[in-house]
Amino acid sequence: MSGGYFKDGTMSVELGEHAFWVPAGLRRNVTLDPIGRVARVLDSGGGALELAVTGQALRANLGDAERYIYEHLRALAASAPGELGAQDHLARQVTAGQAVCVAAAGEVHAFRFADVRYEFAAPSTSSGPAWSSVPSAPGTYAGTSTAQDYAIGSVALGTHRSSMRIEMQRRHPLREIPRARGARARGPAGGAVIRFTVSSHAVAVAADHLARYLDDLRGQIGPRPVDLTANGNTYEGVLLEALRPKHTDSVHAEFEAEFLMEA
Repeated sequence: MSGGYFKDGTMSVELGEHAFWVPAGLRRNVTLDPIGRVARVLDSGGGALELAVTGQALRANLGDAERYIYEHLRALAASAPGELGAQDHLARQVTAGQAVCVAAAGEVHAFRFADVRYEFAAPSTSSGPAWSSVPSAPGTYAGTSTAQDYAIGSVALGTHRSSMRIEMQRRHPLREIPRARGARARGPAGGAVIRFTVSSHAVAVAADHLARYLDDLRGQIGPRPVDLTANGNTYEGVLLEALRPKHTDSVHAEFEAEFLMEA
């Protein structure tokens, strides 16, 4: 069975029923360009891998899939350097040691299919750690649904809500080691935030202009921390970052509402 995992010694996360990655190698060489002479390229040592990991899972409903993505991103936002592993459908396995998650983003397709892209960085080495076991996936989260009822308190986010994208970003750079083939994490991570982007439609009602409707919506949400409810889940303490409508001269428009949460 295919799958993937991340473990840092204190926590373990399965990365989906289907998980895979292809590494991109990075080495910062030094280029000398003296006047009147041929340029020289010097090997500075070190070396890191950039791992774009895809994790996919089929969940019970839209709210369950969104909660699944959120819980994974929140756990990885507080993780330390650890072991990353993936196994394909032919039971071939690959691992990376001292990997750090620096970003992730996920969204749900067809109301149940959670599709997450994780961004990891790891030292460049000739071999990885031994394969470990893949943790069990979390069960269905209670009370979730496919209502598409994205709202801030009693304020609905638009008239026809459709979907939500969840992202995580943080700082956890690697320090490349001179005269060696590898790198190390630069101490504790910082600056972790989670962003929720709700896609919806706005329709001007009665005699209201569309611009007035969107401006009133911003005012109702306000500048303070609020609770975002979505498909049976509640995400507490989010702040409105942006309300981005598509340019139009009609009485309706698609728009995206972006919210930030401290992780």
